[in-house]
Amino acid sequence: MFLFKMPKFGLNMESGFINKWYKEEGDKVKKGEVLVEIASEKITNDVESPVDGYVRRLVGKEGEEYKVGEVIAYIAETEEELAEEEIIPPAEVEKASASPERPVEEKEKVVERVATSVETGFVKASPAAKRLARERGIDIKEVRGTGPGGRIVEKDVMNFLRERRQTVEEEFTVEKLSPLRKMISRNLARSYHEAVVITNTTQIDLTGFFKIKKEWEEREKVSVTAMLLKVVSKILSEFPLFNAHFDGENVKKFKNINIGVAVDTERGLIVPVVRRVDELSIREINAELVRISNLAREGNIQEADLTGSGFTITNLGMMRTEIFTPALNRSEVAILGVGRTKKELKIEDETNIMIRDMAWFSLSYDHRVIDGALAAKFLGRLAELLEKPDWLKDEF
Repeated sequence: MFLFKMPKFGLNMESGFINKWYKEEGDKVKKGEVLVEIASEKITNDVESPVDGYVRRLVGKEGEEYKVGEVIAYIAETEEELAEEEIIPPAEVEKASASPERPVEEKEKVVERVATSVETGFVKASPAAKRLARERGIDIKEVRGTGPGGRIVEKDVMNFLRERRQTVEEEFTVEKLSPLRKMISRNLARSYHEAVVITNTTQIDLTGFFKIKKEWEEREKVSVTAMLLKVVSKILSEFPLFNAHFDGENVKKFKNINIGVAVDTERGLIVPVVRRVDELSIREINAELVRISNLAREGNIQEADLTGSGFTITNLGMMRTEIFTPALNRSEVAILGVGRTKKELKIEDETNIMIRDMAWFSLSYDHRVIDGALAAKFLGRLAELLEKPDWLKDEF
């Protein structure tokens, strides 16, 4: 009997979710044939059977989470093993059982009590209560009496009706979180429980920035995010403390500038990484950003494209969001949020009023590592580079 266990896709994977079994119990399976779809925090993979045989038992349930190395299926390697009546070890069965049934004896007792309560003779109720119950289609036996000796009065029927209306009004559906959403929520909770997150915001004039972007697009189209990555890489080289991880005791400052970019997908938010941004031209950054974003949205991104970031950018400008508080990505100490750009009146002095492209930038950071004054300097430098962007012309 082969024990098929939850695989490990990357160094940081601790558990995975079973999205879909491609085989049922009793099915024949060949070595190398896809057996199950597993989702980790970052990627989804089809996992092949490592042996020839027959699916003896699917212990892991679809939509449930299991730790790496935990048995999720048994594969009989011969027909004799498949036919054996020996039961899978109880510990494994118990893990797979989401809701064990109530003992038979207890069930029988419950049924017996219900039968007794129904068969007990006359129901004490006032004529008015009986008439109201008939008119409203209520079984009088379901109403709890509060009158003398437990007698059901008209007020009791009215209360029963009111409670039933409230129950109907409060109907709802329960939707399970997807595997990716569960892991995102767990990581966010960990981030906020462990870090002291503060957010500084500033409004920046992007008129000149967009003018340069438009001039460049006469030759080749590039995204705002690609240009921002180049700007932020320059600031991170000047403020290395922002390109770091913190484990509660030690700050790990990275030499390479690898920046994560939050990408919205059908499965949830994924943060692929553009590596060595400071060494790339804006054209090269844009091409890499397109590549990893497409892979993320298609669900084909690999572990190598999702690890190693020291800082993250999340851009919600295209979604009509102006100011927000970005959540730290894993152990990183800072993240930059970009809001949407709007044309606004900007007053230079008493005589100069102009229409400019303005946007809000939000810098969230772990206050245990970064002081507010340093965060303010980071945003100040960002404003300086974006409002005087001629230097970008040499970076395409």
